[in-house]
Amino acid sequence: MRDADDCDSDGSGDGVETPILRNKGKRKETEGGSGSKSAKKNRSWVWKHFTRKIEDNDKAGCNYCGKEMSCPTKSGTSNMKKHLNVTCKCYKAWQAVNKDNNQGALDQDGEDGNLRVCKVSETVFREATNEMMVVGELPLAWVESLAWRNFCNRTKLYQPHSRRTATRDIVEIFVKKKEAMKRILNENKQRLSLTTDIWVFNHTGSSYMVITAHFVDRWWQLKKLIIGFKNVYDHKGATISKVLLDCLEEWDIKKVFCITVDNATANSSALRRFKEAFIEKNGADALVLDGRFLHIRCATHILNLIVKEGTMEVESSVNAIRNGIHYVRSSTPRQKSFEQRVESGRIQRGSLPLDVRTRWNSTYLMLEQAMKFKVAFEKMEAEDKPYNDYFNETVYGNKRVGPPSKDDWEAVERLVQFLIIFYKATLVR
Repeated sequence: MRDADDCDSDGSGDGVETPILRNKGKRKETEGGSGSKSAKKNRSWVWKHFTRKIEDNDKAGCNYCGKEMSCPTKSGTSNMKKHLNVTCKCYKAWQAVNKDNNQGALDQDGEDGNLRVCKVSETVFREATNEMMVVGELPLAWVESLAWRNFCNRTKLYQPHSRRTATRDIVEIFVKKKEAMKRILNENKQRLSLTTDIWVFNHTGSSYMVITAHFVDRWWQLKKLIIGFKNVYDHKGATISKVLLDCLEEWDIKKVFCITVDNATANSSALRRFKEAFIEKNGADALVLDGRFLHIRCATHILNLIVKEGTMEVESSVNAIRNGIHYVRSSTPRQKSFEQRVESGRIQRGSLPLDVRTRWNSTYLMLEQAMKFKVAFEKMEAEDKPYNDYFNETVYGNKRVGPPSKDDWEAVERLVQFLIIFYKATLVR
């Protein structure tokens, strides 16, 4: 009995009756002209996934795995359907990938290298998108951007969710992570050390207090965790103390080893208040040795004060070199003029960074790099008139400092040798 799929209509004649099927053989004999049989027309759906062999018309190859199947013209296509529906894993993978509303992928199953279908659900896609925004520090509006929607459309991913949904999901992730960390801290029962500082956002003037917890886990690995990022309205000791107490209560932290802060007077007042309130609330065991070593002054802040005091002695020389670098970086023609002096002086080319005045380490990096181009700056002073005119200009009624003289370069060279010691000290972990 012939397979029913071979008798399926190809859509060219609706309402076909049984007598036409009985005359099918006669029609074929007359079509050939000389009485020879014409080639059988492939009408089953399986022929979309198989290709007949040119050298042998009774054999066909799977378009996905390449397996050859027997397909005599007088037989049905049951063996090929069975291959696709049961045996061929490559076809199943193709089918999964090309389904609407289902994102699939190919993956190896075990050491034999066989393929299996890995379906990515919409839930996983949504969670991965939220995690990508958090890890990559992307704005919430990015999830609705044309770039991300185009990417999802081209790769046949799911429709991206909205920024409101992303906000809600990320808050839920934060709450779950926070609960998990609270359980870890409570199970281990170890003391924590804290560091805190207040950061002012320049554009709005708002102040934010950041509290970081440091602890050693059960595998003796040093870990740190930001447990507070609070908006504060002033920098007074009472405010700092209250924010610390509220944050520790929120995380159910009852044992503290030490708190590291900078040398501001308000911090000393804050920690005195904190020590009294924390011991009263959690008992004498809350702090080590009644909190005598609770207040630790930040070593890097102390280094910063030392360096700032030292640089004040050669401030004029530093300003002269800073102004020279500012001139070179201010326009393209000036950069080209400086590069010509670099090439004529046979100096290795490199960048000239400009420092941030409030950060001494950036000043050190600027001066260290400028020392390599000392000859080029001297050539600029001797050959470039616009360079000299720049230092004759007045700023706020005072003549601009510079150009750097021989004494300035010698003073800065000594300063660099002094700063490198402190710079390396800040890199120690």
